[in-house]
Amino acid sequence: MSQKTSRRVELWTPRRITRTAIIGALSGAASLIPVPVMPGMTLDPAIPAFAAVYYGPFEAYWGYAIGQLIRSLIREPGVLMINPLSFMFGTPFFMLIIAWLARVVKYPWNIPASIASGIIMHMLSYAIPGCIITYGWAVFPTCFLLQMIGCTIVITVCLVIALGGAAYMWKIRRQPMFPHRFISKDEEFSIASRRRILLSGIAAVILFIIPYIFLATPYSSDRYLGPPESPLRRYIDAYIRRPMTVGLGWLCWELYKKHGEWFKITE
Repeated sequence: MSQKTSRRVELWTPRRITRTAIIGALSGAASLIPVPVMPGMTLDPAIPAFAAVYYGPFEAYWGYAIGQLIRSLIREPGVLMINPLSFMFGTPFFMLIIAWLARVVKYPWNIPASIASGIIMHMLSYAIPGCIITYGWAVFPTCFLLQMIGCTIVITVCLVIALGGAAYMWKIRRQPMFPHRFISKDEEFSIASRRRILLSGIAAVILFIIPYIFLATPYSSDRYLGPPESPLRRYIDAYIRRPMTVGLGWLCWELYKKHGEWFKITE
């Protein structure tokens, strides 16, 4: 019979901290590689995507957050002046979602599931509300099209690096594809909390619909927000749009912890 018990899981170990620092540095370096479709779109998610598939959500999220901090300091320091925590919001939470999906969905269906989630999440959390809030309703159709083209390019690169890199690492370590699927049932345990799962689910719904409620009001008009990339647009984007993925990422993190044995692979 499977053993459903709890045990202490150390996350901030020297090994994990080292991994996170390396992933963050590589992600920051990749933010200097532009995707020539939409201004500001780069290949910085590629290395965190590999970390999400190979290591899990902890290294993937914090590595990407560090990469976003480096990116902001180099390319957009004004973003941190508007919202000092902005480097922790948005796309870093995608990695929590992808890491969970890559494990909970059986291979090979976890690959298209992760791709579809990345495209849908980018569309719903940035391509629609982000383009409207940042640039205005008038240029939304063009901005949306360019965002989705750029998103497809970035996700393709992420897929090659994430899956190819993970498959190579598993091969040289003589492990099967997605080795978490082969952990003995006798080693199953959970460090999840039903209360946190419920709270994160509520937060996911509330934080995700707030920007769309804002877009349905007269305050989203160009007359109120001003010209594209105006200071008011940047503040609204920072505090209303960027937190959209916080609840979803938190929810997937809590669901991930229902399979506490997965952490054994990276201990």
